[in-house]
Amino acid sequence: MDNEPALTPAIIFSDSAIRDPVTGKLTLAGIFQHIHAHRFPFTSPPFVVTVFVTNIGGEIESLPVTMTIEDSGGRIISTATGHISAISQLESLYVPEIAFPLPPTMFKVAGPYQAVVLVDGRRLGYRVLKVTEPLQSRFLPGW
Repeated sequence: MDNEPALTPAIIFSDSAIRDPVTGKLTLAGIFQHIHAHRFPFTSPPFVVTVFVTNIGGEIESLPVTMTIEDSGGRIISTATGHISAISQLESLYVPEIAFPLPPTMFKVAGPYQAVVLVDGRRLGYRVLKVTEPLQSRFLPGW
């Protein structure tokens, strides 16, 4: 093995997310790792980016969380906002999942894009979303 295994940051791409109103459980459907575009520029259908944030702790009323999709030049091509809210003290090990529904997003060229998470305006981390050209030799699921 050339590299040491590591845990992937908890940023998940999916077709949809449903939160059960009774249990609060989150169901993600159609999880994907990259997008296969038919041509460029390409406008994706709406999709969801779910992030897991931890080590918050303390008393908060509302903590803004933002998800952006950025191109290789750092330009924001899509954005969604949400918040973590609680009236009581949060334990620092609490890990809320925040599902960001993103609108149809235009990808002008194939390549790596970044899904960036900002908490209270501070860049917390990112995950690469690779957008590829279609492969002619075999069928790959994708948009």
